[in-house]
Amino acid sequence: MSISLPTYTRREAPLLGRRDRLRTIVTTGLRREFKRPAAIFAIGVGTAITTITAIVFVLFAPFFLPGQPLDLRFFYLPASNVAILFFVSLMASVIGAALISDDLDSMALTLYLSRPITPSDYLIAKAAILVPLISMVSVLPLVITPLLGLVLGLFPWDTALAAMGLAVLVGSVLTAWYTSISLFLSSLTRRKSYAAAGVFGVTFGLWIPAQVLAAPGALNNPNLLYLAPWEDFLAVARGAYGVTGGPIDWPLALGILAATTVLAGVATYLRMRAVEVVTG
Repeated sequence: MSISLPTYTRREAPLLGRRDRLRTIVTTGLRREFKRPAAIFAIGVGTAITTITAIVFVLFAPFFLPGQPLDLRFFYLPASNVAILFFVSLMASVIGAALISDDLDSMALTLYLSRPITPSDYLIAKAAILVPLISMVSVLPLVITPLLGLVLGLFPWDTALAAMGLAVLVGSVLTAWYTSISLFLSSLTRRKSYAAAGVFGVTFGLWIPAQVLAAPGALNNPNLLYLAPWEDFLAVARGAYGVTGGPIDWPLALGILAATTVLAGVATYLRMRAVEVVTG
């Protein structure tokens, strides 16, 4: 009788496909955000207030614009609602600022970026977490406004449908900008509070001084408003809805928003490429 050592067979676990990996990161991230009180507050209160405000704009449309025909230009009014600016900034700072910084702080990023997850996969997944949440404030109220106006018979169907399509386009510009900027700021620090402060700083730290300096009592130079992302967005909204007489032109404003969105995205990608990862 012979005695021999037992032998073991190593079974290789199949790797998830790229789509499954992205889906796992996105679903895990969304579940996490819907468990955080700050995120729940930003999502719930922000969506509720901006949506209710949009409904009020429709119900009292003749009082907001007395004597003006209710055409496509009316929908610039809900798009220029300052509540959208505040709650989009709040959502980007509460949710977006933590998406990468938390992974940096916990060292989970080095594991995420190990094979087979690439930096582009990681950033796409993080953006897919943030985009639908921001869209609940930046897109949803703008779509509800013409939809409700159509149901109530205040606007003809062609005007309402055109306004809904423009709402998606205009809101997507703001969503893309805040997604790109908040992820970029989140990638720069392990402290999500710093990234959150950066979101508010970029938003209001540029908007308020630009408003003050561009006023007639100061430098009286409207071109300074191009420095403020919110003013650029308002210019794009005016151009989309056919509103004339704005202080700045929408093509240049759109170019500035698009350029900063792309630059922030590229910078974030390069930042992810520079992270030392665990391989093997």
